[in-house]
Formats: sequence, C-alpha cells, structure tokens
Amino acid sequence: MSTDSDSFVTDLENELREKRLSLVDADFLHAVERKEVTMDQIRAWAKAFYAATRHGRLTIGNFYANAPDDPELRRELAENIFEEETGRISGVGRCHMDVFEDLLEAFDISPEEAAKIESPLGDHVPQGHAIPPETFYVDLSAYGFSVEVPNAEFCDRMAKALRENYGLSEHNVRWFTMHAELDAGHGEEFRKHARKVADLPNGLEQVREKTLALAAITKNVWDGFGVWKA
Repeated sequence: MSTDSDSFVTDLENELREKRLSLVDADFLHAVERKEVTMDQIRAWAKAFYAATRHGRLTIGNFYANAPDDPELRRELAENIFEEETGRISGVGRCHMDVFEDLLEAFDISPEEAAKIESPLGDHVPQGHAIPPETFYVDLSAYGFSVEVPNAEFCDRMAKALRENYGLSEHNVRWFTMHAELDAGHGEEFRKHARKVADLPNGLEQVREKTLALAAITKNVWDGFGVWKA
C-alpha cells in the first residue's frame, strides 16, 4: 500500500469539492434538498438524466474488454456489469436503468416513451474503444473518482430529499437507494486502483488531470444539463 497515493486521493477529493466539480455539487441536488424546484422541473431532470445515462454501463464493459491480466480486477468489473444488467447481486432482479423507470413512472412516463426520449448527448453511445495498457488504471481511477465514488452520496441525499420534500415513494426512489448502497464501498476499491499508478512516471498527476476533466463533464450530466432550469 502506498501512503503517498492514499494521501493523493484524499487531496484530490478535497480539490474536487473546493472547485465544486463533484457531482454532489450539482445545482439540481441542492435545489431538490431546499425544495426549490417543482415536480415539472424534477420531471425534466429525470428525462434528461435517464436519456443520457441509460447506456452508461457500456463504459464498464469497455473497461472489462481492455482489462489487463488481473483476475481480481476482471472479476470486479464482471460483477459490476452483471449487476447493472440483471440486478441479481443486489436482489432487485432488474436492469438498473429499468429501475430508474420507477421514477419516470411517477410522472406518467412509460418505458416505451422513455426509450424515445432524445438524449442531451445526441447520438453518442459509449461503445467500445481501445484503452492503452499504460493508461488503463489512470482512466479507471479517474472514472471511479468522478462517477462511482461520489454517486453514493448523491443518491443517498437525492432519495431522502425526494421522499421528504416531494412525497415520492420508496418504489419511485429505488434507483437512488439502490446505488447509495451499492456504491458506498467503491472508495477503497478505486483507491486500490490508484495505488497501481503511483510508481508510474507522473502517474498520479495523470489521474488528477483526467479526474478533474471528467468530473466537470459528469457534474453536468448529474445536473441534467440544466434543462430543468428552462
């Protein structure tokens, strides 16, 4: 274990918060917590977020396809994909984005209608692309610190605010409570990945640069691209 890399991760997480780049700094989350948005605005956010993220699990599949000869890593990635597609590890028994449709259901949006929502990302779908072996753990760490790790807090806070401020049911917010539970342990997992780049030339600084850049993009997605403000 590299104490230096662990300190680096702590400093990186602090930098993300100081610069308000974390997805938990998204304006929408804070507006929901302060009960400053209408149900119509929540509906607009939910549509945009769903359309932009419903193919997101392909990103994890791409990491698996490019993974080095690391059995533990491959097992973790395979379990993540399996859970995303089937929900059988968590016990929900459904694809995660099908669970998000329980929130859309609160706004009378059917699965058929949801599938036709135009994505704010246009035609972009995160299909496979090559990840150079020398940057694999850099890219994986950046993804974890900008998406997987902070999403646990985002989801925990969002579920609570939607229930308490807007009266949504446990059924409606299941996607959030599910991810609050599943993503809660990812911090140590991605710290472990970051340790593997600590000895590479400029490795941790590469993680920092890629994390800051990806976090800014991720924050915009988790903020629903601001469509709820219109």
